[in-house]
Amino acid sequence: MELRKPRRWVWILLKTSVTVLCFYFLTSQFQNKNVSFSNFEFPSLLAPILVLQFFMMVLNWSLELLRWKISLDFVERISWKQAAIDVLGGLTMNWILPFTAGDYLTRILSKRDKYKTTSAILLNRTIMFSLTFALGIFGMVSLLHIKFDAASMIVLMGIVILVLVLIVKMTSEKFLSYFKELDRSILTKIIGISVGRYLVFFLQFIILLRLFNGGLLLKDIIAGIGWIFFVRTSIPSLLGGLGLRETSAFFYFQPLISDMSTVILPVFLLWVLNTAIPSIFGALLLWKIKEM
Repeated sequence: MELRKPRRWVWILLKTSVTVLCFYFLTSQFQNKNVSFSNFEFPSLLAPILVLQFFMMVLNWSLELLRWKISLDFVERISWKQAAIDVLGGLTMNWILPFTAGDYLTRILSKRDKYKTTSAILLNRTIMFSLTFALGIFGMVSLLHIKFDAASMIVLMGIVILVLVLIVKMTSEKFLSYFKELDRSILTKIIGISVGRYLVFFLQFIILLRLFNGGLLLKDIIAGIGWIFFVRTSIPSLLGGLGLRETSAFFYFQPLISDMSTVILPVFLLWVLNTAIPSIFGALLLWKIKEM
């Protein structure tokens, strides 16, 4: 037990340090007037777009609830309410626990078979990370101006898949039993829902950035979003990634636009919509469980 405490504090310290550094960087940019909202004008279509964004957020998390339910139903039937507690409660717990451990904790605690539940989580995470990794590489290539053709991308993705296969091969038999029982049709549904969900919040980002920056090229927006998602997934931080998203967006889009407030604001709005609001609902669900 004594070995675990230092590790936990190391992750907390790491997440705190990253978050503090990001806020320090953003504050310095405001002070240097590289980011300023003094003469900022909100787009005329902002209100209806925010309404649309809210419904897209609901769709986004509804797809995640459906994906989680399908992933686990053949192992252990769960209700929509339990799926909401697992998913949104985990989102809330991720604010304080390292490397999305809160998500694992809330999804595993109430389940009979902890091994298969863990395997279901890993499957979902691997699919989403693969999508994030692919687009993140595209964003990194665009940011660093590296020549990178489609063949190189295929080879790189092949290496990632090979590493994942080797990891699965070395995994305990207790964890592998989930994958042995997983029907191909269920796996296809899980992948399809994952891609659908990724497209939803990708489209959310594109709409907001285009609303505030009509002159940005679509390929630059797509590459920038891929970069932001990759950084957010790879680097641990507190507050659901608040500060880290804005900092990564600053580094990518600064050479492309003069007024960085038109990037920082939509990134912040998307964080409110997709992370803060669902986290509040997750906190309410966890509070009700505590009262019971």
